[in-house]
Amino acid sequence: MIEQHSSLSEKFLKKGFWLYFFSFLIAPLGYIVKMLISNDLSVGEMGILYWILSLVTLLSSYNDLWLAESLNYFLPKYIVEKDWNKFKTTIFYAFFAQFISWIIIWIVLIIFSSSIATYFFHSVQAISILKILSLFFFWFTFFHIMSVIYMATQNTKIQKLVEFIRMVFVVIFTFGFWFLDLWTLENYAWTWVIWVFIGTIFSFIHFYQKYYKPYLADAKIIYDKNMTKELFKYAFMVLIASNIWTVLSQVDMLLISYLLWPIDAGYYTTYLSIINIPFMLIGPIIWFLFPVFSELNSLGEHDKIKVIKSIFYKYFAVMSVIISVFFFIFSSEIAYTLFWEKFRFSGEILKYSCFFITFNFLFQIDFCILAGIWKVKERAKILAVWLVFNVILNLILINLLWVVWSSLAVWLSWIPIFIMSEIKTKAFRTSFDFKFFIKNVLLSWILGFFIYEFLLKFFVNKGRLESFILILFIFIFYIMFIGLFNIKEIKRFIQEIKINLKIKKPKTIENETDNQTAII
Repeated sequence: MIEQHSSLSEKFLKKGFWLYFFSFLIAPLGYIVKMLISNDLSVGEMGILYWILSLVTLLSSYNDLWLAESLNYFLPKYIVEKDWNKFKTTIFYAFFAQFISWIIIWIVLIIFSSSIATYFFHSVQAISILKILSLFFFWFTFFHIMSVIYMATQNTKIQKLVEFIRMVFVVIFTFGFWFLDLWTLENYAWTWVIWVFIGTIFSFIHFYQKYYKPYLADAKIIYDKNMTKELFKYAFMVLIASNIWTVLSQVDMLLISYLLWPIDAGYYTTYLSIINIPFMLIGPIIWFLFPVFSELNSLGEHDKIKVIKSIFYKYFAVMSVIISVFFFIFSSEIAYTLFWEKFRFSGEILKYSCFFITFNFLFQIDFCILAGIWKVKERAKILAVWLVFNVILNLILINLLWVVWSSLAVWLSWIPIFIMSEIKTKAFRTSFDFKFFIKNVLLSWILGFFIYEFLLKFFVNKGRLESFILILFIFIFYIMFIGLFNIKEIKRFIQEIKINLKIKKPKTIENETDNQTAII
């Protein structure tokens, strides 16, 4: 069920190809959907739709009592042991817990939909959307479990293929409503229900054919006291770590919905779509670093971890500054190009937070190291502190300075978290190339000033398509100029990666190596 490879790096390159291939296909589809919707809905309606989706996402993380995420740990273990009874039982527990908790949460949502819509979302229109998306909530929780099963069995191809299929259906139905002039807030809410239903059915059919029939048809659902205790104990640890992350990803959005108005939520959701663009670029690299750090740690090659951290700190810091300057200059134009004139204010929100991207980029590297050296509890502690900082800063700044400063609150909270992650990974700390960093900071600002003074005026009275082409052309020029300025450093970077990512195979019994790789 899990394909074996001679090394973790080989496994990652083969399976990671599908992960990144489909990720880059899926991302543009999400922007197409949001661009179509933003054309038809008002800013306030956009806020209602995406904030209710945010609430549903938050509830979904608790819906299965954290057993779904635990599958990532237990299923590979049972596959290696070929214990299909425990494999089947663990999945049954996750589905059963989810179904019971869903009924309870669904009843609460239906009964109190009017109160939630009025006092939390400040809109009577939110009542019908809450009822529609309660069905999305039901199917999404099952969809999530299936996705985790594919992740745990390292079937990244089918996992991402299902996500790609569901996004294609979102685009089809959204475009259909838009083309037929049937666009309403309710109809666009139904598109989410439709895609998650189709995605779940597709996942179940594949699971039945490839997993259930060959492995689980003859297996039994058993009750093992020790297994059950271990499962729920691990699920509780997941609550502390991964669900703090889920809360963090939604807390600023929910606070804005509660403290302000739907129109503020609408501006903020489009801002989030823009600020996530650079993280789409570094995502594959971050996913690549984690297994590399993990394998280096298992081989005891800590010096290489230091070297790799130093390399990526150096270049990630510069990359973040380059992106920040470009975002600051074109914030308003990017918001207009992607989400129409009425969302230009989302670009103003972007200006308050774009220069804090550096802390996030570097923090991601430290988190990869903590994951690779198996310090999961340390990550949980850092996330808990981040949650406290985030909530306090949001409560203060939203009340004082409106939605614009909510983005600043989120990014200010990254500073102490970055410092904590540095402390926790101090064993791998090395010198930072400040000369290279400052040189590129100055170059980015000088080039940015030139663009601002002489090129920004060409955007006056330009349409969305013309603006998009201009932004793309200027960005290519901007990146190429900085790249040519750093050509020697780029060649050195490639050479350093080739040298330092050569991982020696451990001298151990072949079967033991395969089993350890499979579990990872």
